[in-house]
Amino acid sequence: MIPLIGWLIRAAHDAPRWRWTGLNHCNAALTVIRYAPGRPSAMLFYNDMRHLPAELRWTGFPPEFRI
Repeated sequence: MIPLIGWLIRAAHDAPRWRWTGLNHCNAALTVIRYAPGRPSAMLFYNDMRHLPAELRWTGFPPEFRI
């Protein structure tokens, strides 16, 4: 699977091409990037899963690390 969200975030922040490979994103999570005229892009949300029921907010971490 190609992590498309990581590539888009990398491009939005004009980071080096290799940098996008380290960003992991959950399925159905939301990412919002704001583009305002005359300003650099700003990431408002990354990997936000609050809209999902608790049982679908799995991150791979044990329950004590979940928010």
